[in-house]
Amino acid sequence: ALQNHPASRRAWRDARAAAAVVEQVQGYFMPTVSATVGVDRQKTVTNTNSFDRDVMTYGPGLQVNYLILNFGGGGRAAVEQALQTVYALNFGFNRAIQDVLLGAETAFYGLVSAQAGAEAAQASVKDAKTALEAAKEGLNAGLGTELDVLQAQASYDRSSYGLAAAEGLVQIARGALAQAMGFPADVAVQVAPPAREAPDSLASADVRRLIDDALGRRPDIAALRATLAAKTAAVKVAASPLWPSLYFNGSVNRDYFERFGGGETQEDDWALLGGFSLEWTLFDGRQTRHAEQAAAEQAESARAQLRQAELAASADVWVRYQSYETALKKHAFSAAYLKSASASYEMALDSYKAGLKTILDLLNAEAQLAQARQQNVAARQEAFTALVQFAHATGLLERGSLEQTDRMFSTPTRKDHQP
Repeated sequence: ALQNHPASRRAWRDARAAAAVVEQVQGYFMPTVSATVGVDRQKTVTNTNSFDRDVMTYGPGLQVNYLILNFGGGGRAAVEQALQTVYALNFGFNRAIQDVLLGAETAFYGLVSAQAGAEAAQASVKDAKTALEAAKEGLNAGLGTELDVLQAQASYDRSSYGLAAAEGLVQIARGALAQAMGFPADVAVQVAPPAREAPDSLASADVRRLIDDALGRRPDIAALRATLAAKTAAVKVAASPLWPSLYFNGSVNRDYFERFGGGETQEDDWALLGGFSLEWTLFDGRQTRHAEQAAAEQAESARAQLRQAELAASADVWVRYQSYETALKKHAFSAAYLKSASASYEMALDSYKAGLKTILDLLNAEAQLAQARQQNVAARQEAFTALVQFAHATGLLERGSLEQTDRMFSTPTRKDHQP
């Protein structure tokens, strides 16, 4: 999925584009050198003809312009703004990777669950067929009725219907996993089920610490922090025109002269110019002031967005943690329910064959066993999926992280570049 999914590639390209913008911004504060070639012809006609002039000047030249200093710190702020934008997009790329992993692993457990559901449906069909054969044998032996056979046949047909539906869900889940891996939906993806029946419990974890760690580790929160830093730098950039800027200006020109109509000939020469200029905009219709105000409001908006995201992230961790613990309990109860339902079905089948139970008792036990199988499959999927979502909420979803749950909290991310 990481190699093929276009979401991770797009996020990476966005980050690289932002890195190029940093280089572009830094280039604004380097000297600008321009090459020029000029051709001028000046013709002056006077009444007395004594001062008539017809001269053509031509030649190459170089011009240099260099911003030495902006007293408002706009240059440094612009570079900082671009850098923080890169940081934000890099963190966004990290989160995109986690999103791809979340989608792939969720789809993986969806396919594994669908396959297990199909196997459970096949087992239910087998149980229904056993009950049908027992009913027919009872009818032939004079111990049952034709109604028993019809009821058992109906149960068998219902189980076959369920099997067909379960097999269709397998194909749908297979297409979803292929899409999550960046392949066309018709690619026949083959998977191996998890080695463990269920993940480990984290009941002893400190949820407050998990929330604090998530706020310091989640790439999307770090991206918003970097965005806030970029918006804060943008305020200084917007206000920089209020301060004077010191420039160096220079030029070198080679001038060639050609006179038309006779007269004195001017010699070719070099023209050299160098100096400093101080530029200060005294009034621009308050455009700069309004731009600064707009940038400040955008920074405050980014601050509020960060706070909102932090609150949402803390709630996300809390909900995912509780969902994970609940899913583990449900899986444990579903396993116990499957065990008791299996024993009940075996006893009901033996009792029916011995004439101690009716066909309704057997069919009820069979339906209960089928329900227990499907419930156990769903609970197992819910437990693994809840772990994936919990790891994603805490910013810990990495390759192989679910195979080593005890190491999930060992790689915190620094809260870099906060304003």
